[in-house]
Amino acid sequence: MKKSLLGNFTLFILIGSLFSCQSDKKNDCNTVDGVWKSLGYGRIVKIEAGEYLLADVTSISCVPMMEGSIAEFGDKLKVKNDTLSLENGINTYYFIRVADAPAICKKETLEYKAAQAKANDPEYNFEVLWNTFKDHYAYFELRKVDPEKMYAEYRPKINQETTDAELFLVLNEMLESFDDGHIGIDAPDEIEEAAMKLYDEEQSADDQEEAVKEAPKERLRNHEVSAEVAKKYIPKGTYVKNGNLRWGILKDNIGYLQINQMMGLADYGISDTLSYRDYWMAYFEKLETVENDNKDELEGINQSLDSIMKDLGNTDALIIDVRFNGGGKDEVGMAVLTRLNDKERMVFTKKGKMGDGFTPINSVTQPGTENAYTKPIYLLIGPEAASATEIMALSAMSLPNITTIGSRTEGVFSDILDRSLPNGWEFGLSSEVYQDLQGKNYEGMGIPPDIEIGYERDTQKFLHRVINGLAADGDEAIEKAIEIMKED
Repeated sequence: MKKSLLGNFTLFILIGSLFSCQSDKKNDCNTVDGVWKSLGYGRIVKIEAGEYLLADVTSISCVPMMEGSIAEFGDKLKVKNDTLSLENGINTYYFIRVADAPAICKKETLEYKAAQAKANDPEYNFEVLWNTFKDHYAYFELRKVDPEKMYAEYRPKINQETTDAELFLVLNEMLESFDDGHIGIDAPDEIEEAAMKLYDEEQSADDQEEAVKEAPKERLRNHEVSAEVAKKYIPKGTYVKNGNLRWGILKDNIGYLQINQMMGLADYGISDTLSYRDYWMAYFEKLETVENDNKDELEGINQSLDSIMKDLGNTDALIIDVRFNGGGKDEVGMAVLTRLNDKERMVFTKKGKMGDGFTPINSVTQPGTENAYTKPIYLLIGPEAASATEIMALSAMSLPNITTIGSRTEGVFSDILDRSLPNGWEFGLSSEVYQDLQGKNYEGMGIPPDIEIGYERDTQKFLHRVINGLAADGDEAIEKAIEIMKED
């Protein structure tokens, strides 16, 4: 899971010379009012009298996305020399002033009316999605996807008679073929249910029988396995936020901290006694009502970190377990690393897809603190560590006291570029490239550990291996960290 809606514009450039204020003496360059085009990411925003309207744009579409008061951004929104900048977490997003919005975005134009008339046209929606991928997807080559061949395979499956359920099935099949954890599509429940029913009807009896045979006898989940690990190693430990954070002290005065989500940590007064499912239902319901969930998450993790470091600060070493963490907010993992880092360090770079190239590089720094925990730290990673968790692992590579143990992370780094189709469906794609300080990109392969355990990439095989280990000689990664600590 990754990032917020406005967290999908990006990066770093000052480009006032392209639209010089001095070419129009009547135009105040430093006023926020006007029409702005994002650098990459396909956004247009119009600001007038303190209100904004944001839209997704392609060469054939303009879909309103959100609107509101610019006051909600506070001092994070700035204008200088025809460049609008918006700070959001670790990112700064830039827009350039343009003379006017595209004709297709303006209600009085024929282009707008024509687009509105075919908002539910299956062929048009396919083309809008395809144009978005063509313009913004960063990994065709890495994922070994030939865009022209893919278009030739899937476009003929859509025509004017295609139903919503059929359209969803085709788009979902096409997007799944990318094998990219940050690609997906969402439609109203009734459409997805109809699509799944249609899919089941199309499967042969042999296919269904084979699927049953291949299904594991017992399906495990990350939160279940992480709970079992904690139960064995820190039975008297502290558990908060429904088990998203667990910590305690192992033998030999080694601290153990389990971080199971990079979100769900804000203090919204949700009971820890709720079931896993009910906790997250209540949490997401609360998110619909808050103004700044990024701020809330950071306040929540920092409040918890105060307690964690008080309890674990005098240990001789620290194990941080993020093997079961599928992601959330980049800033949460970096807030954890701040407590383990004694000075500000540049830790990675990122750039966004823009036309045939990319936006200029944005360098991201990891904050530090005077009272950092600088004793040995062992960061446990594996194939289920994904997204924002991988950003934490990427940043940790620059901290000298951290050793990683486990297996490669999943390999999905990019912020999800959230988009809307004309028919109201939503989809997301990877449009950014993250690189370490040597310029290496770990998308698709994941970050390798310093010490390899050899976990299987398959989720169920990995989780069953951990569970089986607990019943035998203990958790391989934790025991390895303890062994290294004793040797040192």
